[in-house]
Amino acid sequence: MRVERDVAGIALFFAAGTAAGYWSGHIAGPASWTAGLVANGCLASVLALAAIASSGIPGNGTCRILTACLMFFFAGGLCSISASMYGQTDAPGLTACGISRLTDAHSAAFREMIDNVPYPDRSCSALIKAFLSGDQSDIPDNLKDAFRDSGASHILALSGMHLGVLYGILLKATAVMGNFPAARKTRSVAIIAISAYYTAITGAAASLVRAFIFIVLNETAKITGRDTRPANVFLAALTIQLAVSPGNIASAGFQLSYLAMAGIYILYPWMKSWFPEREDRKRGPMKRIWDAAALTISCQIFTAPAAWIHFGTFPEYFLITNLLAVPLSTFIMLTAIAVVLLHQCGLCPEWLIMVNWHSVRLLNSTLSTICTLP
Repeated sequence: MRVERDVAGIALFFAAGTAAGYWSGHIAGPASWTAGLVANGCLASVLALAAIASSGIPGNGTCRILTACLMFFFAGGLCSISASMYGQTDAPGLTACGISRLTDAHSAAFREMIDNVPYPDRSCSALIKAFLSGDQSDIPDNLKDAFRDSGASHILALSGMHLGVLYGILLKATAVMGNFPAARKTRSVAIIAISAYYTAITGAAASLVRAFIFIVLNETAKITGRDTRPANVFLAALTIQLAVSPGNIASAGFQLSYLAMAGIYILYPWMKSWFPEREDRKRGPMKRIWDAAALTISCQIFTAPAAWIHFGTFPEYFLITNLLAVPLSTFIMLTAIAVVLLHQCGLCPEWLIMVNWHSVRLLNSTLSTICTLP
């Protein structure tokens, strides 16, 4: 717990410094950079005094922690202000490093692979392409409206959930390599490489980058034989992503992604415990439903304020939407990946395409029905 508190102090100070630096260097203009640094220093001093007052007379360890926090707070501010000076504050993700220019051809080829699948109608192909590549250009307006009005926009846009599905597939697919040390390291390297490639060719949105950093930290821990704590991974990813691209602090996708994960780590375990486990530790259907509902509510509570600020909306039927649409969309992505890969190899059976198509139709009908609720 002590280590987690120390990491939290460093990461949150850094995030606060980045936010202050972004405001002073980007929103308020270059003339207020000095004022921004002064504001950072004042806020850091107040937080330091509060920490000292709450802990009594600090020992050497506390002093070191406070020093680290102050350094990271100033580092966050300087990182953000310097990025704004060089015109990089608005970078949404890894695209700021020029990776998108190197992967445009691969991205186009990937979208073409999806377009080549003979789905019965164009809207199905468009939705599959959005789920797998993030390209929403071919989706009809009425379908986009259904996703937005039902509160399922996060399913349509590429996010950590989509990379999480791919991560689960890679874990299963590489399991055949075995569990001896060399095989585990090879599996981890392969998973990181494929995840990095997928993140790059799909545009490296802030939420995807967040999920990718999570994967890198978890797999690196496996390679080095270290234990990982979800909270430490969360805070380390937050600091790394803001250090690489400080402008993410103002991105709606970045904020919603990290707030959703905060809800999962902080609120979800507590809500999940409201429905007690069975003595045999097996989850019955009602327990599964409650766990899914608790997960949805936890994410919604943490993301609702940011969603309202950015979009001015709050989905009334978010619980129904997520309980029905998230499992269905996960199934669609799993079958779509199989369809695209098998079709590219000339081995895709017609029945698998039809299963994928009918599942898309079911999702569309579900969301349209939710939109008509009073």
